[in-house]
Amino acid sequence: MFGPQRLSWINNPTSNSETSAKQQQDKSPDLLSSSKVSPCPCVCPLLGLSVLCLLLLASSVALSVLYNKESDSRSEWKSLLSENQNISDSLLDVRTENDELRRDKVELTEQRARLLRQTETLNRTAARLVSANLALSLESSQLTEQILNLTSMNLQLSQEQERLLQQASELQGQRLNTSQTIRNLLDSNRRSEEENRRLAEVSSLLTDHNRQLQQRVAELQQQRQNQSSELSRERQEAAEREARLTEQTDRLLQEVQEVKEAYRDLDLYCPQVHHTTRERVCRKCPSSWTLFQSKCYYFSSRSLSWSSSRTWCQTQGGDLLVVNTEPEQRFVHERGRALEPSSRLWIGLTDAEEEGRWSWVDGSSLTEHGKYWLSRPGLGTEPDDWKQDDPSGEDCGHIDTSEKPLKSWMDGSCKKTYRWICEKNL
Repeated sequence: MFGPQRLSWINNPTSNSETSAKQQQDKSPDLLSSSKVSPCPCVCPLLGLSVLCLLLLASSVALSVLYNKESDSRSEWKSLLSENQNISDSLLDVRTENDELRRDKVELTEQRARLLRQTETLNRTAARLVSANLALSLESSQLTEQILNLTSMNLQLSQEQERLLQQASELQGQRLNTSQTIRNLLDSNRRSEEENRRLAEVSSLLTDHNRQLQQRVAELQQQRQNQSSELSRERQEAAEREARLTEQTDRLLQEVQEVKEAYRDLDLYCPQVHHTTRERVCRKCPSSWTLFQSKCYYFSSRSLSWSSSRTWCQTQGGDLLVVNTEPEQRFVHERGRALEPSSRLWIGLTDAEEEGRWSWVDGSSLTEHGKYWLSRPGLGTEPDDWKQDDPSGEDCGHIDTSEKPLKSWMDGSCKKTYRWICEKNL
């Protein structure tokens, strides 16, 4: 006989359904991470439904038998009918849960197809990046090979220069030998003159011999001069080749430096967003800068004085904001208001050099058609050079985002700390 305690899991189908839904939710990440959908979410509910049907059939048979044997116990019969009704309700809940599981299976199948398509797209992107990396590696190896070739040529030129120096030393030795020969000939000539006084008959022979020796000396001198000019020409050619080699080496080093700088710019403006696939996302402006038309703008979240704000902008390769057009004024005002509805931001406007003569930080003067000073009825018009807060007056311009876009400029003390706006070209 089936009592309420034995069929408590059937009498409470809601808790059983919630447990099944929670288990299905916990398994959903594993289903998404695998390439094939597991059949368990569909088979297990069907098995449970079959077991439940068998239990329902058994309980119906038991109720029939008990009804025939104990017709007089009406209270127990009603209890069994109530349990039978609970079992029927549980069966309906299980069928509803089975339908929900089937719909979840369809959704998981569609999600798996989307994930497969995304995986194919990522694989194609990775292949393109690997191809680009191989091309850059090939170019780097070619540059390395050129540097090695130039180094080899430089070594050969050094060896040739050493050989020329050795030849020059040999020629110097020959010149010394020639000089010694000339001195010896002169001594012999003097001895011949002394003998000429004693031997008149041999005088003519000695004179001819002396003339031949002088001719030989002249030939040796001419040969030495020719060798010296040839050595000078070879030295000049070696120096020219060395200069060309040095120029080529400097040019290659400059190209290598340009490639390194290009890689640094690539990492700066196209940083890697995925280390495995080396995927890059390029941007025109640095991080935390906003692009508008052909310039990049930076809206600070900190507060500094006017001069400190300008120094910070210059360290980033830009300067304080110079407003040139009405669209630019509207853009910076709306952007500053979006970041903080009521705030004041320094711009590159000042009259510190001459009171009342306002100019921009780039050296240009403030024109009449480009002025957006604040004008409040009954309270005066900016700039007013208010000196109660700072005796030196107000010599620096800023934007008040709580005012209208084209009526928002104010002058203030340069010592006060406000937020600021930087700009720089792309």
